[in-house]
Amino acid sequence: MLSRLTQRAGGPALRVVAASMLLTACAAGAQNYQPTRLADVPARWSAFSETAPRLVDNGWVASFRSSVLTQLVQDAMAHNRDLRVTAARLAEAQAMARFAGAGGFPSVSATLGGSRTGNGSATSNVDVGLAVNWELDLWGRVRGEAMAAGYEAVAASAIHEAARQSLAAAVAETWIEVNGHARARDIARQEVGVRQALLRGVEDRVAAQAVLAVDANWARAELDRARERQIAAEGDLSNALRVLEVLTGRYPAGRLNAVTGLPQLPGRVPLGLPSQILERRPDIIAAERRVASAFHRLGEAQAARLPRISLSGAMTRSGGSLGAALDPGRLVWTLAGNIIAPLIDGGQRLEAVNIRTAQQAEALALYGAAALTAFREVETAISNEAILRQRLGHLNSAAAQLESAVRSERDRYEAGEAELFRLEEMRVRYYAALRDANAVRVALLRNRVRLHLALGGSFAAPAPAAVVVAPVAAASVTQTVVVASADN
Repeated sequence: MLSRLTQRAGGPALRVVAASMLLTACAAGAQNYQPTRLADVPARWSAFSETAPRLVDNGWVASFRSSVLTQLVQDAMAHNRDLRVTAARLAEAQAMARFAGAGGFPSVSATLGGSRTGNGSATSNVDVGLAVNWELDLWGRVRGEAMAAGYEAVAASAIHEAARQSLAAAVAETWIEVNGHARARDIARQEVGVRQALLRGVEDRVAAQAVLAVDANWARAELDRARERQIAAEGDLSNALRVLEVLTGRYPAGRLNAVTGLPQLPGRVPLGLPSQILERRPDIIAAERRVASAFHRLGEAQAARLPRISLSGAMTRSGGSLGAALDPGRLVWTLAGNIIAPLIDGGQRLEAVNIRTAQQAEALALYGAAALTAFREVETAISNEAILRQRLGHLNSAAAQLESAVRSERDRYEAGEAELFRLEEMRVRYYAALRDANAVRVALLRNRVRLHLALGGSFAAPAPAAVVVAPVAAASVTQTVVVASADN
């Protein structure tokens, strides 16, 4: 019969308890394990202002409204090498859970042997037998091992999902970076074109002795600087494309057609409950399942100090031929019980308990650290978005003002009413504002991706779901793997 344990991933009102209380709960044993609670969670994200719009998007990759990005993420999920590593580790953890679960069932083996002896005349003998062995798991040692392996398999499944989310975020960030470098290249190209035209005009005025030759020297220098920025942007674009190609399983040739222009930033971040991220972030789920596994590993170590009781039985038949050996009248059967009690082991089993206790404390500490890291990542991303939006607004305004100033100063220069140096100073500031605005826009888009990664998905609230663990195998030949329905 399939044995199952159902535990909730966590409720909406999560609490943090003192470390001493957590460790006291650990000492109560694996059988009393309940999901660890984290606390001091505010009712809303502290980085929000009261007037923040409450918009919601569903499916953060689709929220960027780019079919190219969606396809790149799909390609990465299908072909990324690192993701295959986590998939293999998941398969390994599931197999280990099935292996551990099989220990709770009797093992049955068949024997067939034959011999022939002679001392003047030869005699043949055929033995046919069936043997059964079963450890009575009175203290829960086998079950504890199976439960621990089951929780570890659930954790491996969550880690695989975390790797998928991280990969999607890496693809999205790199794609944004690619388009940011493409925009920087276009700005440089525009500046090169403008400065080439300006240099031709200055050279004509130098030839007409309307201005000094130093003006031409200045124009050539600024043209060379613009060309250098164009080359640098093209190099950055090529390098980012190579990263994107590797992420999607392609050869890093730097020729992927992924330049579509920077997308518009999706709607603003909605207000939400911080506790919700603990219900769906896969790394938090994995950390909590490792705590559960540690509880059961401790129970397994404690039970290993108690006597083991096992039953064994055998049926054998012997005869001079296979037909004779199968004769029911030749059946011989045995039934035996065994008790193996540890007496002296040099403290090995006691230290095993101490090891598991320390691992339990480590798992609890890592779980708390993972939760605090998650909160920090979300709070930082929300705060950064507000800051970056303000910076982008000021830079866009500055660029617009400088563009108008450059046009006016160029007209005055062409009319002989202004000097080239003043025009060039304004032009330098104008293109610097364009580059800075582009960089901040890229940072804003990348920050939104990081926010989704920190939240474990889109802004939609996660639906409650139970986690079902089936660590005990169904039969000696075929076993049922651990199944988890993690919150997404």
